[in-house]
Amino acid sequence: MTPEIRQLQEAADRMFQFEPEPRRLEKMPPGRRKLVSSALELFDCCHLAKLTDDHKRLTAGDSQTSDVSVPGIFLRTVLREALSDLPMTGFVDGDATLMMGPTVTIPYSYRDLTAAGAANSRTYEGQEIARAGVKQAADQAYPIPQKLAFSFSDELQYLTKSAVAYGENFNVLSENINNLKRILAEDTNQLCGNEMLQASDEYGAVAVINENLAAKYGGGKRVFTLAHFPVVRPRRYFDLQGNQVGNTINPLTVTYNSTALGEYDGSGAQPPGSYYVINYNLGEIWLVNQSGAIQTPTQSWTVSYSYTNNTHLWDSDPGVSATDERWDDFLYRLKYRKSVLEDQRYYLPDFSLLSGVLTLGVEQAKSFAEQHRKPGTELDEAGSLYAINKVPTWKTAGPGLWYGDARVLIGQKGLTKFRYVKPLELSKLQQDRGPNGRMTGKKSAYAAQWVCVHTPTPLKAGYTTVTVYSGSLRVDRVDP
Repeated sequence: MTPEIRQLQEAADRMFQFEPEPRRLEKMPPGRRKLVSSALELFDCCHLAKLTDDHKRLTAGDSQTSDVSVPGIFLRTVLREALSDLPMTGFVDGDATLMMGPTVTIPYSYRDLTAAGAANSRTYEGQEIARAGVKQAADQAYPIPQKLAFSFSDELQYLTKSAVAYGENFNVLSENINNLKRILAEDTNQLCGNEMLQASDEYGAVAVINENLAAKYGGGKRVFTLAHFPVVRPRRYFDLQGNQVGNTINPLTVTYNSTALGEYDGSGAQPPGSYYVINYNLGEIWLVNQSGAIQTPTQSWTVSYSYTNNTHLWDSDPGVSATDERWDDFLYRLKYRKSVLEDQRYYLPDFSLLSGVLTLGVEQAKSFAEQHRKPGTELDEAGSLYAINKVPTWKTAGPGLWYGDARVLIGQKGLTKFRYVKPLELSKLQQDRGPNGRMTGKKSAYAAQWVCVHTPTPLKAGYTTVTVYSGSLRVDRVDP
């Protein structure tokens, strides 16, 4: 960071009431600190001229935001704060790169379990030396665009400027940029968290062809359970124009009355007809119309899908067991999945993710009672879940995450790759125009950046899950 950028950043931090950047970075976990630092270095490199010009203008006393330009340091602050508020980036391998293009090359290495192991490293004189069982490879990932627009009126800008003059700490542009930061952070957090769960489900996925649901009709039932679950979400890759690249991986095909149906998207803008809704975690499916109203099926209905066997299905119904004993069994199952990673796949699990509701359930386990305390499975000082068998736990908090109260992910950090490939940029403020082409006195701008989130196929073995469901509730029934 140059002295000019440092001075600009200190001024911006005072305006936004943030901690100074060195202290902000120091408090971050190592993985997140690496991502934020490398992204800021990339931003400074790409925007050095603008940042230097901004420093000259602001030093000369021009502290007002013009009608056509936003200070580059505002954007730098948005980038830093958006990446700082990402819990999921602590579990991925995050970095920034100048490799923006149609695809991004992501190198990685992994252990080849069929090659030389520990015993093969002992070689006596004159004998051939075995090669280490480590392979290097590279995957091609596709950049994901993140774009957001905002607008505000001249009146609001004038009023907030007057408020600032009277000592009120409010600025309309600052508020819009704060909103950009929050939404970009939520979206990036969702990308990382969902990629890890999908990668885990894809490991060892099993295909099911034309499962017949019509055989379950009767009694007014409209929600049906698939024979296997969780269902693996279909994976699609898209180029920079939004066109799909290659075939869908783990496709899901729902055929009703000999017609392939699309998935209901919740927009209410789909053409009239029937659509399917599916709970991927629990393998439950039903039909709706374009408005989302559930339908009673009467025609032939088949579903082709893939399900994951990289999980343990845990029934939360207590049965004859006491509640604390039932949750003790959950802890045992999760520890077993940890052993699968360690002893069969040679990965070292160092984190687990589960919802706040599941956390409250786990905390009821007898293992946390003083007389049944087991080392490595602990609550923190506030009485919240801290670790299971020495694996630290985190809550899956945030909008759009696929975990719900049904999935617990356990794995090794750094297997999923997150690459920040194009620094955040903000367009110039532009005058809005009404339906007749006349100006409206409102101004708009948009921010854009590109990222990559990718898990190389061999590394997906480093994740596994426990799926929590209720055997008494997961049945064919009338309503969701």
